[in-house]
Amino acid sequence: MSLIDLPDSDKNAYTEDGVQQILFSPFPKQAMFLASEADEVLFGGARGSGKTQALIIDAALKPRKWHYEGNQLDMKPVVDKYSIDYPEYRAIIIRRRYDDLIKNFIPEAQKIYSKLGAVWREKPKSFTFPSGAKIFMAYCDCRADVDKYIGGNYHYLGVEELNQFPESWIRDLGGSVRSVNPELKPYKRYTTNPGGVGHLWIKRKFIDKCPPKIGKEHYEEKFNLSWNELIPSPPVQDEEGNTIQYIPALVFENPVLVKQDPRYVRYLKSLDETKRRMWLFGDWDVMGGAFFEEFSAFHHIIDARDFSLDTYTGRVYRVVDYGTTNPFAVAFFVVDIDGYVTVFDEIYETGLVPSEQARRIKEKTARWGLTEDDIYATIVDPSMKVKSHEYLNTLHSSLDIYIENGIEHIVLGNNDRVQGWATFREYLKVPEEGRPYLVFTSNCKNCIETIPSLVRSDKNPEDVNTEGEDHLADALRYGLMYIDRPRPRAKEPDVPDWQKRLFGKKPKSSFTINNVWAG
Repeated sequence: MSLIDLPDSDKNAYTEDGVQQILFSPFPKQAMFLASEADEVLFGGARGSGKTQALIIDAALKPRKWHYEGNQLDMKPVVDKYSIDYPEYRAIIIRRRYDDLIKNFIPEAQKIYSKLGAVWREKPKSFTFPSGAKIFMAYCDCRADVDKYIGGNYHYLGVEELNQFPESWIRDLGGSVRSVNPELKPYKRYTTNPGGVGHLWIKRKFIDKCPPKIGKEHYEEKFNLSWNELIPSPPVQDEEGNTIQYIPALVFENPVLVKQDPRYVRYLKSLDETKRRMWLFGDWDVMGGAFFEEFSAFHHIIDARDFSLDTYTGRVYRVVDYGTTNPFAVAFFVVDIDGYVTVFDEIYETGLVPSEQARRIKEKTARWGLTEDDIYATIVDPSMKVKSHEYLNTLHSSLDIYIENGIEHIVLGNNDRVQGWATFREYLKVPEEGRPYLVFTSNCKNCIETIPSLVRSDKNPEDVNTEGEDHLADALRYGLMYIDRPRPRAKEPDVPDWQKRLFGKKPKSSFTINNVWAG
């Protein structure tokens, strides 16, 4: 049931000066999107496919209650209530950037919602409809923006350009979508193109589970190119019991744009091969700029139950990427006698001041039975040396506060990003035999989720796109740069039993240490 199904009696409800207005004439793929009853729907693929307009309509005019009229041979649905007919209805539509929201999305929404009697309120940034229903407009440029909306109550979540968002942000925002009114089923609706920081997780969640079928081939003479229809698969159920669906749409299926602005189609055709396949043909199988192509769950993740921490033959490091509004990220890793690195724990939290961060680090360290003297080095974000915290009329750096709260053996990380990522890749390389020099235990869920999801920067292909969740990757970059490129190290010399008893678990002679940790 969608807006295009409305009989004339319902369409007459939207008039100006007694003249019936045609609010929206969707093309077939938009109609499929509007009609879907799946819990979560991803719409789009190619650029110019009419995604924004469809999302604006769906947020307001999703049919919620209807009945049928006519005889058995000609039954027609009559909508009794749309979303905006419920006074308690609350929807939120989110974009990544404030400018995109203000300059692009809100003006388009205003054109449609004003015809439905909505009034724009600048302070709460919402459209209020005659019933009292509200559709809020928001942007989430950083993690702190996301946190503002967690815990809210919305019946509808719409996200424009989903590929600009990390998966964890969308997952957390989705927790605010719920309803106690059985007529107001909660919905989540997304629009997107391939590419961007969200390419990999979107492909995994939607496209791989709901792959479109290849349909009829078409030839566009005025553009001298062929394209295939993409037929949506039916909704499927995910691991959490939600129904999800992917509805692909191409620019060729937007007849208004193709007719009125053929130059845009020619522009898409002129792009490089990768972007043309993504933005013109909606191809998700093109690698959307994944930065760590070497990363493999099979090779780089080990079961945490198979890991035991050996501080006698390994050095333990902590690495820190500082953040307060953005996540504060810490990785704990051990380097064995042969230079193999195992990341065995992590901290990933937002909103902590430096003293609280230091306490979290010490607590996590103690859980492994380690003291500060067991930590060979704590390599930190070099920005932490900036004195930006005032206390007793004296400026302190985050580094000062860490030291005051008992974090020892601190080293400032090297922030050479390009060289750092090159070193990171060296550690990730998968050898013909044996394990890579860098692996993660399975309990390091944020490392495992965020690091493979990083994509290349559009400006510098040797760097990551910093709009992604690169915090744990940055922390590890500091650490791997500190211990240098992976290479075999000298084996530990045989230590007599009497020397082990005398010096404890770590032989203390400089000769032994230098030989064990050559280089």
